[in-house]
Amino acid sequence: MRGTSWCALGAVLLLGCSSGCDGERAKLLDSPRAHTPADAPIAATEQVPDGAPATTMHGSLDAPAGSLDQLLGALAAAERGDPNARVLFSMFGDSHTAGDSMTARLRSTFQAKFGDAGRGFVAAGRPPTRHYYQRDVKYGAAGAWTAAVGGHRGDVEPFGLAGLRVSGERKGAQLWVETCGECVTGKTVAAFELYFYSAPNHGTLRWRVDDGAWQNLPTRTAPIEPPHPARQVIPVTLGAHKLTLEHGGGGPIDLFGVALERMQPGVVIDSLGVVGRRLGSLRSWDWSVIGEQLATRDPRLVVLQYGTNEADDPDNDLEAMAKYFDETILRIHAAAPTASILILGPPDMGVREGGKSCDRMRPAADGTVIPECQWRTPSVLGNIIATEHAAAIRNHVAFFDTFAAMGGADKMHGWVTADPRIAYKDHVHLSDLGYHMWADALSSALLDEYARWRTVAAHAARP
Repeated sequence: MRGTSWCALGAVLLLGCSSGCDGERAKLLDSPRAHTPADAPIAATEQVPDGAPATTMHGSLDAPAGSLDQLLGALAAAERGDPNARVLFSMFGDSHTAGDSMTARLRSTFQAKFGDAGRGFVAAGRPPTRHYYQRDVKYGAAGAWTAAVGGHRGDVEPFGLAGLRVSGERKGAQLWVETCGECVTGKTVAAFELYFYSAPNHGTLRWRVDDGAWQNLPTRTAPIEPPHPARQVIPVTLGAHKLTLEHGGGGPIDLFGVALERMQPGVVIDSLGVVGRRLGSLRSWDWSVIGEQLATRDPRLVVLQYGTNEADDPDNDLEAMAKYFDETILRIHAAAPTASILILGPPDMGVREGGKSCDRMRPAADGTVIPECQWRTPSVLGNIIATEHAAAIRNHVAFFDTFAAMGGADKMHGWVTADPRIAYKDHVHLSDLGYHMWADALSSALLDEYARWRTVAAHAARP
């Protein structure tokens, strides 16, 4: 694990600029450093805050034989520069993924080594909902749009791959998505892929690239044709471009998102997290839509990053959670049979037995804190991690133990008080520094696994 010289800390994770511009925060993501083996000590010149993990712990990645072969083989092809070697990571999760800090760090690390195949999937413009933020891309909206988010009370299906749907009723309302020249990645695009919903009562969507001519895209189906997800590929000359979408009238418009692709060998990382959600949320949504879109995206690694919100629920059913993993993994295999799957365990979190009453208590003269007001890892978190690991073993997929990799139990309060801080005062969410540490722990383990796989493959190829 690398030290605190990675970056200066910025604004709170889930507060993005209103236009979706990444310029203010792009400086927080330094260029990725050269890969360091998992068991290598941290450089003596780097300073590590108190409570920060110094290295990636050996054994944090449990990858049964063959479980990551689809990913590793695709990475090898990308490293060779094979023309069709596009390696997509589809990363589902909760707020840890939704903030796109960890995933942006992974994006820059893997694209630096294997090539940049595109920014990936984002919402269509700026959805009018809380806690939406994507990095390495610019986006915005004008006019009347609404958003339906999976798991939000009153919002109805379909939600699509990213767990949301942006809808418009009024002609002339606009959304836009644009490359980001000043960002770490996402500087150019060769094709915009528009994901939308077609239905008998729907209207016309207008689009244009940069200042080009407007084009019409009907989203209305024939009366006998059932509603269904659809896609429109808009090729452009590789470079910096802006896609503008406009409600053309004639009925409602429903949009799931836009993917920015470069049509070159390399890595793409889709950040598909939804704040506050659990694995059960993803499992319960309409997979006739999600599955089709996942199949179209064609990933080589699907990541399931859940567990924090489950740990915050005193009524969480571990048996049901285990069942949800089995069912969701089956659905992923059906939609993306050429993808490896990785369950990404949750990091530490902190709770106090005394709750908020501890905030009103005067500190002792000697600075000690009574046991009821000490921040501790909730006991259920270990049970959740064990449930996730067992699900990975049972389904022959990979598991990464974030909790172990970042130091184990009762670390969260030290991360909150570290300078620079690694986590925020809610004792749940990490700062950019913390998410970068998490991303580097995961990327280090995956790159170690890739190096081992290459060595085995080279020996097997010898006569």
